[in-house]
Amino acid sequence: MHLISISGLHVTMLAGVGASFAAFIWRRRTWPLIAPVSKVAAISGFITAFVYAWLAGFQIPAQRTMYMVGVVAFALWTGRNPRSFDIWWWALAFVLLVDPMAPYTPGFWLSFGAVAAILYAMGDSSGLVGVPTGKELEVHWQQRMLQALKEACRVQAVITLSLLPFTLYWFYQVSIVSPLANAFAIPLVSYIVTPLAILGAMLPEFIGRWLIWPAHAAMEYLAVVLEWMAGWSWSVVWSKQPEWWALLISGLGIVYAIRPGDILDAWKWRVLGIAFCIPLFAPAIQPLSSFLLGHGEFRASVLDIGQGTAVLIETKNRRLLYDTGPIQGKKDDAGQRIILPYLRGTGIDHIDRMVISHSDSDHVGGAATLLKHIHFDSMIGSLPSNNPLLQNLQARKVPSIPCRFGQRWEWDGIEFVIWHPHEATIFSNQHPEKPNEMSCVLEVRNKQSSLWLTGDVEKQGEAEITERLDDVMLQEIGDRELIFMAPHHGSKTSSSLALLRRLNPDQAFAQNGYRNRYGHPHADITARYRYLDIPFYQTPETGAQSWLFKSNTKSSTQFWRHDIKRLWHR
Repeated sequence: MHLISISGLHVTMLAGVGASFAAFIWRRRTWPLIAPVSKVAAISGFITAFVYAWLAGFQIPAQRTMYMVGVVAFALWTGRNPRSFDIWWWALAFVLLVDPMAPYTPGFWLSFGAVAAILYAMGDSSGLVGVPTGKELEVHWQQRMLQALKEACRVQAVITLSLLPFTLYWFYQVSIVSPLANAFAIPLVSYIVTPLAILGAMLPEFIGRWLIWPAHAAMEYLAVVLEWMAGWSWSVVWSKQPEWWALLISGLGIVYAIRPGDILDAWKWRVLGIAFCIPLFAPAIQPLSSFLLGHGEFRASVLDIGQGTAVLIETKNRRLLYDTGPIQGKKDDAGQRIILPYLRGTGIDHIDRMVISHSDSDHVGGAATLLKHIHFDSMIGSLPSNNPLLQNLQARKVPSIPCRFGQRWEWDGIEFVIWHPHEATIFSNQHPEKPNEMSCVLEVRNKQSSLWLTGDVEKQGEAEITERLDDVMLQEIGDRELIFMAPHHGSKTSSSLALLRRLNPDQAFAQNGYRNRYGHPHADITARYRYLDIPFYQTPETGAQSWLFKSNTKSSTQFWRHDIKRLWHR
């Protein structure tokens, strides 16, 4: 997709075509007397680059190339001769001026990082594109082609190595086959697919279709080969998101390893520089910012997965995932888009227990994807016996049991308690059309705090929970600080006044999609929490939330809003 739409190589190539066409037109008759051909060609090249960047949506790589073409055009008009890095710095300044938030996108670092690495490492290369200079004019064309091939291979190695920290930081992976794939994908897309596609779109239909057809065929067969390569078991290496110190150390090593000059010159030191990248693949270590957990402490990560539920519970040595988010269509699920990248970024490849509240697709949608990539020890949930997830678990030999009131277990000083549904409640006669009322309601507590995960339980289920919360049960909860998940994303048929008054939560949150079609959370429910003086945090406003439950008596709960990087202590 990058090669087809926003590759800087294509922007430059089309800018050159535009400049050449303008020069061909302008040198007719006496027009060069009005303005030099070179200046007209330069401004035409910039206009062509601007139009292409506009068609590509002004993505960062296209912007960067457009500004670099513009700087070259301006230098030609003013009679200047800028250095390569001067052009790079000016393009960087323009991008930051137009879009100060650009550094928060991976395209910014990948695009500017790749170009900077090429300019730095290949600054003294004269045969990069096989065009001889000076005495090299006498060199045989075969030697020039061999030199160009060597330089192209070096460029690919430089880019692969220099972008290693960025790809690990943004995508938690490194493609092993990318150099091989780029070796034929870049020339094919750049010099065959893109020119034919653009010409086919610009020329009349009876001519253009004969150009678009080979472009389409080339892309189709390229996709087949790339899919085959991506299927190799060793094609991609996954890792956690590197720490800042690992990025710094690897960056210093890469700068030394790709420095200009003969590769054989001090090759041992270059290898040592590459070895500095090893810390990028260090085992998962909890950073200070993620709050190291002690015995009796746990963290709840409320993921921003849209209209659905997915909460990761972490104790000192165990992990539990409550629900797996929504699915749209057959392949677009929150497990693939959000949960799996989050787990990989934090270095998690094993979860002790999956809890599925009920069978609705916005709670079970990402389970199939996660089971393919994450090892689960067990599952507990409120699902009918014919649910496909149970069959999937059985095929993978993952034990599963029904969720029933009264179940409880303890991990690292943290107690897990099931409050709903009761064992007498079954799908066939109690709630045949309302799986929401069968939601598995889980309480996670330590000595100071209590977290309630309620799924989509509604009024009837809430009434049953309220009946179970007699004085004895309430004494068991005690005076713990209580954090409450608004049932059913804050729908009008949930968050009953009776349950809220019985539990009297200190804070509440809801996971829902921005401007979702259900209108969650309902205005009446939001007003109810406000009436009861309960702070109510919603993921469309806060982004992902991290709740840290400490074991000490002071500052027992800490709430992290990922959108504004702000911490509250309660």
